[in-house]
Amino acid sequence: MAARGGDREESTPQCTISRYVHMCGVCKSNILPGDRMFCFESDATTNKKSICWGHESCHNTNLPPPPTCRHWMRLGRCPSLQAGLCAFSHNEDARGSAATNLDKKRYGGRRNYIRNQHKNSVLRIFLMQTYGIDYLNQEHGVIIDAAGGKGELAWELINLSGVKDCVVVDPRQLNLSLVQTKWKKGLFEPKRTGPVFSKWYPACEDGCKMRQSKSPRHLRCFLDGEACVEFMNAASAEDVHRADDWYQNQLIRAKEISWTSKGLTQYEDGTSYHEEEATNNVESKSSETIETAESEISSAQEARSVLQKSHLIVGLHCDQAAGEIVDFASAKNIPWCVVPCCTYSEMFSFRKLADGTRVTSYDHLVQWLQERDPRAKVATLDMEGKNKVVYTLP
Repeated sequence: MAARGGDREESTPQCTISRYVHMCGVCKSNILPGDRMFCFESDATTNKKSICWGHESCHNTNLPPPPTCRHWMRLGRCPSLQAGLCAFSHNEDARGSAATNLDKKRYGGRRNYIRNQHKNSVLRIFLMQTYGIDYLNQEHGVIIDAAGGKGELAWELINLSGVKDCVVVDPRQLNLSLVQTKWKKGLFEPKRTGPVFSKWYPACEDGCKMRQSKSPRHLRCFLDGEACVEFMNAASAEDVHRADDWYQNQLIRAKEISWTSKGLTQYEDGTSYHEEEATNNVESKSSETIETAESEISSAQEARSVLQKSHLIVGLHCDQAAGEIVDFASAKNIPWCVVPCCTYSEMFSFRKLADGTRVTSYDHLVQWLQERDPRAKVATLDMEGKNKVVYTLP
């Protein structure tokens, strides 16, 4: 029998904890939630292999071996194995054997296929590990999710991590349909996430799908670091009036913007490059989009309060907003956390490294962000693609 993680003896199966009721493939009685169980491939006559589970006490050496862990094959690692809770095989020869082909093109286009559909969760867990839930959940504080796109990172921080307030700053309408569907199906409950990962879902409990999730508030505007600081610090009646007019104009600008399949690249008159590919600015009126529209902050006074109370600003693949995040955080003297993506070297031709080199590549961008603040650190997130995170601590 091939050696598995930990080089356990053949007579001692690698087990996991049952979260549901299964039928034991050996004694045919029920395996109850909380029971330790092992797995093995069944002797099905069909071509499709199936997995059987058995009580730990029912294991015997005449049973077929367990199948190989899919995470072990695809990623070359298994978090459950590290916790001693993966019942599948972890043969060294199979490690990384089914890794993503990074040369595979996405949807027939020019971009490579990248497996990063869980990037919001990966960054959320990094924030919990790095800053601690107490700091993230300050009583009167606000976390800003800059260029937050659909708003899924902010939604996860509020509903899965239990953060009191996280506000999205992005000119696009939020789209939380995917995470809300997962919530209604109970995919975030401890019995689904399992004992290894449930610690990263402290705001979820069994049955949480029976209550409504909360949509994050939304500043529907572009993040202009200097302008946002001026708007936030307006004090005199004249300055407040001028700043409030600026904010209302930003709301109008955001709703009139033309978006393209190649991202946003805007002319001064409001039109965009690749106009032939521009999407129609007709927004859906489904119940979910109505709900997210209601979370938009139209009051300039409320928007100013959000910026004033912010104690951390984050950006995940925030495109052009990466530098603006650092500018805003530096002016307010709060920590920031950026996962950069596209360089936009033509748009930001003025960006240069300390040695005078123009910022023209992803590695240059990471270094440029790090050089913006002597306290900045760099780490690598556990996901494919653009996975470097540059951050500062409180």
